[in-house]
Amino acid sequence: MTHLKPTDHSIPASLERVTAWLSADQLVTGGAPTASALRLLTALLRLESTDRADTLKSAFAATIEAGAVPNTPTYDSFVAALHELLGRANYREISGAELQEAFDSEALSSVKIQVDMTAFAALHIFARGKERRAETVRSLFGLRKRRVEFDVLERVFVFSSLTQSDGALNLKLFGNIPVPDMEMLLPNCKVKMRRIDQAVVFLPATISVVLAASKVLFSLTAIWSAIQFYTGLSKNEPIVSGGWGLVAAGSFTLLGITMGAYTKYQKRRLEYANAHSRTLYFQTLDSESGAFLRVLDEAFEEEAKEAVLAYAFLLAHGPSTEIALDERVEQWLRTKIGAPVDFEVDDALAKLARLGVATRSGDVWTAMPSETATERLRARWVGTADR
Repeated sequence: MTHLKPTDHSIPASLERVTAWLSADQLVTGGAPTASALRLLTALLRLESTDRADTLKSAFAATIEAGAVPNTPTYDSFVAALHELLGRANYREISGAELQEAFDSEALSSVKIQVDMTAFAALHIFARGKERRAETVRSLFGLRKRRVEFDVLERVFVFSSLTQSDGALNLKLFGNIPVPDMEMLLPNCKVKMRRIDQAVVFLPATISVVLAASKVLFSLTAIWSAIQFYTGLSKNEPIVSGGWGLVAAGSFTLLGITMGAYTKYQKRRLEYANAHSRTLYFQTLDSESGAFLRVLDEAFEEEAKEAVLAYAFLLAHGPSTEIALDERVEQWLRTKIGAPVDFEVDDALAKLARLGVATRSGDVWTAMPSETATERLRARWVGTADR
């Protein structure tokens, strides 16, 4: 059974919902000034996200124009920017060992996939959000049922480049992907028939061919005996039953069996291909530049949620150490979400310090009063707008 380690620090709730929870629990203290500070805080983070989007789009266009050749300045610049963006969105890169473990595990779907890993000039897979699920998997045409537990990744981002792709970059964003089925996400995967399906197609056909061939062979033997008798090569009078008619009928039977087996094989392959296409259709969220633009929105949401939570809790509960704040926020999120969350407290506090709304003295962090925070954030907003 495949177990990917915890993937990220993502918070599985929207910024709007987190803000509503804070208000409902009266953690947004200070009335209008605090609400104004939080609005300005998220607005500034959104503005920073827009700047990053422009930079990333320019880097992507330059990389494509230069032929997307690995280990070149334009290519490396884009890859570095993409890695940084995915980190901000709380994605974690899946290691080669983890990926191979996922590939080696038994797939949940009925589709068998084959991937040539040597065909990639570059391959990076990132994921965030993990949920443990269990399903009843049927096999042997529904005769066998078993309960299987597996991990499902909320988001999977695939960045790849094939050696024979003339510089094309493949960027894909997927949602709700079972870890054992991750092979299906790669651009060069090939759909293969399972051995049980091959047996279902070819075993009956083989038996039928053998039976039909034996009848044809018997008729040919009888005809050859007749030819030998009438030409004087043999004195034994032959007994011919069916003769050439039986040979013709048997030959057509052989042809029909062969064509039937081939048609059944192609039909089963088409069923596999359709199953693969349906999976990709319903689980593909975006592609190419649209994929990283969507991740940009996710990065803003994650950073805004972290900053809002850290500021609201510091303001409501007073000065706190990083560890105490982390435990307090994680416990609160667990009661709201119903699952453990690894809050990235160090990143949240770093954002507050950078924007001037929290200070540190030794190990203790203190939030600026909402009025002071609003003034500082507004001044930063005006300065940014005047650039």
